[in-house]
Parts: sequence; C-alpha cells; structure tokens
Amino acid sequence: MAVLFALLAAAAYGVSDFMGGLASRRVPAITVVLISYPVGAVLMAALLPVYGGPVSAATLGWSVAGGGAGLLGIALLYTTLGQAPMNVISPITAVMSAVVPIFGGVLQGERPHLPAWLGIALGLVAVTLISRQPEDHPHGPIGWRPLAMAVLAGVGFGLYFLCLARTDDDSGIWPVVLSRLVAGLLALPLAVAAAGFVRMPRPVLALAIATGILDAGANLGFLLASRHGLLSLSGVITALYPAGTVLLAVLLLKEHTGAVQRVGLGVAVAAVVLLTR
Repeated sequence: MAVLFALLAAAAYGVSDFMGGLASRRVPAITVVLISYPVGAVLMAALLPVYGGPVSAATLGWSVAGGGAGLLGIALLYTTLGQAPMNVISPITAVMSAVVPIFGGVLQGERPHLPAWLGIALGLVAVTLISRQPEDHPHGPIGWRPLAMAVLAGVGFGLYFLCLARTDDDSGIWPVVLSRLVAGLLALPLAVAAAGFVRMPRPVLALAIATGILDAGANLGFLLASRHGLLSLSGVITALYPAGTVLLAVLLLKEHTGAVQRVGLGVAVAAVVLLTR
C-alpha cells in the first residue's frame, strides 16, 4: 500500500506543479499560493470527520514546521517554473526532495533492503538525467539563480516530507490540514511584500484551484505512504513526480526533451519496480 500511495502522490504532484507553474506565468507565484493553499486546506478539513484523530503537541509542532518548509518550497518552485523550462526545473527540485527524506529516514534507524537501495539509487539517477537540458534547447542556457532556487525548493519539500512523517500515526490527516493553514497564513505577509494581491483571469483562477486540490491530495498520499512503509522509500517514489510535469510540458507546451531526459524517464520506471520488491 505504501508504494501505491506514493505513486498516487507522485502523479498528483506532477500535474499540480505543471498547473501551478503555468498559472505563475500569468500572475505572481505567491498569488497562486494564496488561492491553492486555502482550497487544499478546506478540502482536507472536509475529510476530518472521517480521517481525523488526536493532535498532540508533537504533531502540532511538526505540522507547523512542515507548513513553513512547504511554503518555502512551493513559492520558490512556482516562481522558477514560471521563468524557466519545466522539464529542467522540476526534476532538479525532485533530487533534493528525495535526498532529504532518505537521510532523515536512515538517521531515524530505517534500513531498506538491497533492492530498495538500488531503487533509491536509480531514482536519484533518474531525476538527475531528466534534469539534463539539451544543448540545443530553445530557451538557451539556464543561469545559476533559477537552478539555486530549484535546489532550495527541493530542500523545502524534503523538510516538509520529513516533518509530515514525524507526526503521530493516529493523528489522521490533521498534519496536512494544519500545515496548509500555517502556510496559508504565512503567505499573507509574503504576498503583501511581493505585491501578490492582483486580479486573476478566470482561466488562471481555475488553474490555481485545480492546483490546490491536486497538491493537497498529493500531500495526503505521501502522508499515508510514510505511515504504511519506510520514509526513505516513500520519499524517493514521490520524488519521481517530475515525470508527469515533463510529459505535460512536452505535450502541451511543446518543450523540447533530449535523449538523456527520455532515458531518465525509463530509469524512473525501473526504480519504481525495484522499490516495490
């Protein structure tokens, strides 16, 4: 079940990041967050009567910390996706979002089996290969600033995953709800500073709402995956989400994908097979 939940989370993250990045090309990224995060919080809160549970001080603390880390990651990611090719930025972010939970899980005493370690290694290789931009890419070379922002976004996501996994198993989906509420509140002063309160065209608003729904569902999928299996495995499987973002960018935005990136998508499939053993 852990692998299934993680795969569902990866698929939802991939589509939501594409939509969020697309919306951020029309309005500031923080504006998209102001819509998507409250939508996700309301959606998850509606499920509390079914999937609720007690909230300890530890769960509250980890949820608050996760909300801050997640906001850092999503704001940087949407900003970068709005400025640079999605088929490059998304996988780079995924590398760091996979590495942080791996080391966090190992430090907590997790010891994955050999096939799982091979899957972890292949997963990291996969997202690295997908991030390789062809020399003839129409966007030209990417500067260090978008790349640095992508790395920091990945660290934020990795810390968010780690915080979510440290919450109590019997707390239901409260960690997702609380982290969403915290991130939404923290986004308000950022929006004021970045002049993010702007009028959104209806199509962009629809993208932001869909982004919030899918992103919240992805967070729920990862939470369930981390509670049913090893954090190190769930983190790497979830970090394969760039495959969806890259495919959508290629199909809908006609972004150019090189041979190395296509090999990376194949390696990602092999990694998932090993991680399910």
